[in-house]
Amino acid sequence: MSDFSKNPSKGLPALKILSVACALACATYAHAQTTDGVRLRTAGSLDDSPQVVNENSASFISADRMETTDDQIVLSGDAEVRRAGTVIRGDNITYTQSTDTVDVKGNAVVTRAGARFAGPELNYQIETETGEMQDATYEYAARRIQGKTKYARFESGQSTQLREATLSTCKPGSKAWWIEADTLTIDETNNMATAHDVSFHLAGLPVLGTPYAFFPVGTDRQSGLLTPTVGMSSDLGFDYAQPIYWNIAPNYDYTFTPRIMGKRGIMLGNEFRFLTENMGGTLTYDWVPDDRHEDRSRYGARVDAWAKWNNFHFDVDYNRASDGDFLNDFSSNLSEGDNAILPQDFSAKYSKDFWTASLSVRKNQVLERDHHDPVDRPYEKVPEFSWNAYYADFYGFEISSTLEATRFKHRDKDFKPEGDRFYMNHSIAYPMRGSYWFFTPKAMLTGVSYNLTGLNNLDRDFRNTVGYEKNSHFVVPTFSLDTGLIFEREASWFGQDATQTFEPRLFYVYTPYRDQSKMPVFDSSYMDLSFGSFFMENAFTGHDRVSEANQVSLILTSRYLDRKSGQELFSASIGQRYYFSDQEVALNRYTIDDWYKYRNGTRSIEGINKESRSDYLGNITAHLTKNIVASTTAQYSTSEDRFTRINAGIRWQPKPSAVVGLYYRYDDLPTTIEEDRIKQIDLGVQWPLTNSLYGLARYNYALDESKPVEMLAGVEYVADCWALRLVGQRTLDSEDRYDTTFFIQLELTGLGSIGSDPIEELRRAIPGYRPTTDQPGAAGLYDYYE
Repeated sequence: MSDFSKNPSKGLPALKILSVACALACATYAHAQTTDGVRLRTAGSLDDSPQVVNENSASFISADRMETTDDQIVLSGDAEVRRAGTVIRGDNITYTQSTDTVDVKGNAVVTRAGARFAGPELNYQIETETGEMQDATYEYAARRIQGKTKYARFESGQSTQLREATLSTCKPGSKAWWIEADTLTIDETNNMATAHDVSFHLAGLPVLGTPYAFFPVGTDRQSGLLTPTVGMSSDLGFDYAQPIYWNIAPNYDYTFTPRIMGKRGIMLGNEFRFLTENMGGTLTYDWVPDDRHEDRSRYGARVDAWAKWNNFHFDVDYNRASDGDFLNDFSSNLSEGDNAILPQDFSAKYSKDFWTASLSVRKNQVLERDHHDPVDRPYEKVPEFSWNAYYADFYGFEISSTLEATRFKHRDKDFKPEGDRFYMNHSIAYPMRGSYWFFTPKAMLTGVSYNLTGLNNLDRDFRNTVGYEKNSHFVVPTFSLDTGLIFEREASWFGQDATQTFEPRLFYVYTPYRDQSKMPVFDSSYMDLSFGSFFMENAFTGHDRVSEANQVSLILTSRYLDRKSGQELFSASIGQRYYFSDQEVALNRYTIDDWYKYRNGTRSIEGINKESRSDYLGNITAHLTKNIVASTTAQYSTSEDRFTRINAGIRWQPKPSAVVGLYYRYDDLPTTIEEDRIKQIDLGVQWPLTNSLYGLARYNYALDESKPVEMLAGVEYVADCWALRLVGQRTLDSEDRYDTTFFIQLELTGLGSIGSDPIEELRRAIPGYRPTTDQPGAAGLYDYYE
């Protein structure tokens, strides 16, 4: 005993570990031997042969003092018994070995399956995991649930029955809200609670009663009624949706959501999700049997799925709606409602170490909406085959290759030629880098070939003017050089030790001219000027055009970095591209939208660049203080001597859930169509008015049209265990009308919420918004370990 206690590497100081066999042997000679500071590991049987102890039947015992008799072990002073996930504590514990029971007197605590019960006394049978406790308090930490009960009965380690129980996620003693139940049965195998004769109390007043209720007390998914959403809008009227969830299996589930809309009728929402080792996805179908406003049946459907097998990977993203206004009318997501084109894509991919081959079909549904300008429908790829290879380090060389064959189809056969396009691109680069420099020469070969069909179906005047050729091709080489330096020096940033950098970067591109004026444009467009596009060889996106180039881009960047943490305190960049020859390659010889103007003599050839330099592009980002960040990106036209694009903003965020942001957006690029040009100011605020009350606001105002685009105002009241959100929103829709929506949500922390959830809209409308309540995530294995 004395030798063991001197070795702290095998136990806690002043504590000893014994086999119960030793304790029983001692008890044979002296029935009342006492031992101080003992920890015991008991086993169910003992013989002379070596054996492996079953951990599910082994107990670990500790106490400040132990007394043993023939059949009992009496523990006192910080007494504890552990077995297979069950922990029992108390001032005094009597363990009866013949019945495998413990009687706890004084500050009794039993913890099992993530639940903790405390009371004055406890009687518990360890092997069967049954017992009882009077006047207990309990806690399920994973869901922040706690309460009191007159009587708790533990049944077979799988369920607990409570009589005259309360339940809440508030702190003990809080009167914000709680649930009272005559009986409350908690099934610990699936973390579900079933209650009878239930009443819900809010601010001390009973507000709702039901003879039966069930709800989760863990973080696992459970079948049943999910939290309903309730809303109000000028377009839908009163809007109530009640999701009904069926947890079919751990990897399959189904949600049926009846939705009642005062001005529209009923929508039946269906969502099925599945996930296996080799496949997964979501199937969604929303059906309105009779839209009273439109006097017709309407629907929206989506299949988003994937599968894999060996080196094959399959993807499906198929979307379809009954009409062009379905998403705009029924979606609660502003960006989704504005979507005018629904993808209908299928793809199969095969991958090896350094290459990938894929076969895909990319179709679409254009949502033609009433009273709107026609949507520019994209081409469909039916099908597209591509092969891509990349080798990052082949004796220091970086090699990539792309081969692509695509058949393009279009429904507008009067002004859209169809046909096949074959594309190739091969490149080789040799990156060289040092601690303060880099130098990367690169050579590239690009080829495009067309085989057009249906040219005779085009509008005759348009066909004669544009002059497409049935078969055309070109092959063009490109050479580029990317190089830069990084200089550093010690400096200070408003008295703070900092490192200042100066980083000049130069990117040169040479591509000879190839005539592409009689070739179609299937999927290409002009690339916006950005710091990323400064380092691209081609001025066009897609594979239909390769720009002529003999140009160099120069970008100068300077940063201030905190010398201790490395955090960026300030950065400024400015860049411009210089052209040594004219760019003769245009996107279209005549754009289809402008062809009529050309025919009338009011429009000339578009897209040819004869400028000697590009617009200036600049960016400044400054951390003015720890909590204030300002940023500005601007594009200045040298030919028009004016700013053509500005994005500027300043954000103050002194603490979580407190942010004020003011932004200015201006876009008047010559390449931007009239409908998309903007000049707006945008204010977003989430701010604490008191310790519990937060104000929410967004005001987005169009300066060029002298009217607001979006207005949002609301409040968020947060208590210890609940939150109430009241939000009103007005948005200008695509028909230049205001749609008004109201959100009302009562959130009971850890249990759920009632009403319409505005959080996603608040995150979109107020950059930096953070909910004042955070839902607990899934509990880890040791998060609530005793």
